[in-house]
Amino acid sequence: MDHVYGKVECVFFDEIQNYSRWESFINKLHRRDHNLVITGSNSRLLSRELGSALTGRHLSFELLPFSYKEFLSGLHKNNTDGLEGFRRYLTWGDFPEVALGGAEPHGYLRTLFDSVVLRDIVTRHHIRSSTAIHDLLNLLINNATSRFSARSLERSPVSLSIATVQKFIAYFREAYLVHDLHPYFFKTRARLKADRKIYAYDNGLILAISQPTTSNDSRLLENLVFVELVRRGCKLNLDLFYYQTHSGTEVDFLVRDGSKNLELIQVTQNLSALKTRERELCALYQASEELNASKLTIITLDAEETIKEDRIKIQVVPCQKWLTD
Repeated sequence: MDHVYGKVECVFFDEIQNYSRWESFINKLHRRDHNLVITGSNSRLLSRELGSALTGRHLSFELLPFSYKEFLSGLHKNNTDGLEGFRRYLTWGDFPEVALGGAEPHGYLRTLFDSVVLRDIVTRHHIRSSTAIHDLLNLLINNATSRFSARSLERSPVSLSIATVQKFIAYFREAYLVHDLHPYFFKTRARLKADRKIYAYDNGLILAISQPTTSNDSRLLENLVFVELVRRGCKLNLDLFYYQTHSGTEVDFLVRDGSKNLELIQVTQNLSALKTRERELCALYQASEELNASKLTIITLDAEETIKEDRIKIQVVPCQKWLTD
């Protein structure tokens, strides 16, 4: 390479996993003391394939679309600020071209979605029935933040076996389209058998793919909090779960560290309705007692308060503020 380009400090490769036997080529360059930066849109590149080629000789970094802080730093480009800017971020997500106003959101995200499905799933895994892939993925994204099981999807209109459903969902994870979140149980076996919740890796995909009647602020808020928790380093189904109390009430997120339960998080649009307030508080009170978790948070669209009852304190914080904390 040096005799062609001269002495280079660093060599960049993007989407190199699309070429056969790329690992041998990269290994050869590494042995010749080249500094290499390899980027790709599929998690398998950053894990199994790259790990086998350069075991112990590489560092991996996971980059998600813009955080809210990064989005704010580029607001001058689309003349949006305050609540209007947050609404755009909440609704259309955080891919740079969309967040900074460089592309029409719906068309861009729909094209991006189709491209990822074709390139990183259908072509990569030699899928014959691309229609089934699209149908299943559309179904999952239309039901983002909801519970599901592989058996329930088998009975859905997509008409796929349980094994195929599980295989396809693994492909969706690899392509950073959606991810499933397990409930927390002390026994691992119970976690694997229980219903999971599905989340999209970007809010814009929900609006671009879903039917208009299925999109609402509560769903988008919860999905946004999920993505931010992943961005902050929470490992899915290792230290980030959802939780169902013994009485059946649900807490959206449980954040753990090893054997410790660090925080319980509920997400709701607002607490103005008495029934909603009672439901959210009751779930947190019960979960806090069962898990011995003292940090309790409710993330809302714009409400802020501190709720104290006996020795329990719940911090109600607007999502916009939580994202910049």
